[in-house]
Amino acid sequence: MIPHWEWIIEWFSRKEGHLHGIEDIYYIGNTKYQHVAIVKTGSFGKALFLDGFIQSTEYDEKIYHESLVHPVMLTSENPERVLIIGGGEGATLREVLRYKSVKKVVMVDIDDELIELCKKYMSEWNQGAFEDPRVNLIITDGRKYVENTKEKFDVVILDLTDPEKGTPGVYLYTKEFYEKIYSILGDDGLMVTQATSLRYYIFGFATILNTIRAVFPITRFYNVNIPSFSSEWGFVIGSKEKDPLDILSKEGKKKLEKLGDLYFLDAEALDHLFWIPKYIRRSIEKYKEISTDENPLELGLMDKTPMA
Repeated sequence: MIPHWEWIIEWFSRKEGHLHGIEDIYYIGNTKYQHVAIVKTGSFGKALFLDGFIQSTEYDEKIYHESLVHPVMLTSENPERVLIIGGGEGATLREVLRYKSVKKVVMVDIDDELIELCKKYMSEWNQGAFEDPRVNLIITDGRKYVENTKEKFDVVILDLTDPEKGTPGVYLYTKEFYEKIYSILGDDGLMVTQATSLRYYIFGFATILNTIRAVFPITRFYNVNIPSFSSEWGFVIGSKEKDPLDILSKEGKKKLEKLGDLYFLDAEALDHLFWIPKYIRRSIEKYKEISTDENPLELGLMDKTPMA
């Protein structure tokens, strides 16, 4: 019999979970904001768990981070100033810094302890990105930063945890927050957010999409399969002027080649990101809700219902 401590059970819903065999433990403990486990799993290699949920794994973090960053960065004509909110592992930062046009990246994260743990135990993710002279790391609440900054950005990337019930993160998915993002973007600026699971949280994804549509004149959503998340994962772009589908079809592939040899994303994968299966599109269309400060989107384990 294998001792209990050699396993982590990750609950996807009230009826479904994933049992992760743990081969090695690098760190388990608490920061001021969350429970952190950095371990080596049998199936996905080194992995970061926050409050019991996988956030990033050695096996497929590049799939997630390349998909989050590059469609919006490739759509921007010449991104020089980029804001990242969240992304404590430093991998989102790593991908943004591939762009030679980028002159400054402001990265805002509330949990400085987590960042230090990621620097120490997950250097494969950040690959020295925190030491790049273009980076300004600010430890504060992302909402507070956006409400108070006087800076303007070409691109804003929201690499956030899901809007879980009882957490301040729910206010990083509201109409009022996206209006603040809109106000700190340049005239042709764009934003992108991770937008949760298309399998377990289709209502949550649809609400995030509807909320961004209420603020930005152009919105596009896309998805990618993340094996360690056991789901297709959703992303939403909000744009002031440029249509990502138009720009990426005309210029994206040529721009992509200049980034060098990526792990996951190539011209074929870039096209496929924006293909959404019919049954998912129909499910999204059922929901009309938007998230507001008064009535924010709040997701919990009991809300997770796999789509039929």
